Amino acid sequence: MANEKIFEGATIVRAKKLEVLTIALGLVKDLKQLDGVIDIDNGVTKIHTKESPAEGTVYHGTDTAVVRVLGGRVFIDGKYDIYTLAPDKVVNKLKNPVDINKVLTSEQYTQLKPLFDCGFPKAFITPEEEREVIIIKEKGICYNEWDPTTPCSVCPGDVFLVSNKEAQTGYRIGKQEFEETHILL
Repeated sequence: MANEKIFEGATIVRAKKLEVLTIALGLVKDLKQLDGVIDIDNGVTKIHTKESPAEGTVYHGTDTAVVRVLGGRVFIDGKYDIYTLAPDKVVNKLKNPVDINKVLTSEQYTQLKPLFDCGFPKAFITPEEEREVIIIKEKGICYNEWDPTTPCSVCPGDVFLVSNKEAQTGYRIGKQEFEETHILL
């Protein structure tokens, strides 16, 4: 299994994901070009994230791109906190939308405006949720469940969210993002 080193001798602990403001931008295939953030080449969309700032990550066109505001901040290490969700998950979360104009400060809105121009923003708050995690003790690699063939670097303090213990699957959450979105139980 690809994540054997992560699980080997690790202690799995419980954590609670806190409510987080998340903004859906639309389907990946419908996004518009945004230099340094969204690249579209021959129908392939790459999004430059904090995890892959230079090379970008290719996401499925039918997934929904979302951006989070963490700890009141739009940028982490100079990048938006963008990832994707399956459309059915977004539809469920948008059953209780929030008004972007009421939850963002004017500075946050200005920082997010280039992304809003690339899609059709709709905001929601992700609810609290209990999870199981492994706190990374030493530098290494893991494989995120959405891309099990590409190694992802992990550093001490990062967290591996466990989605399936038996299959040893899950994904990396950076130390800073984890601290701003979770508490240990």
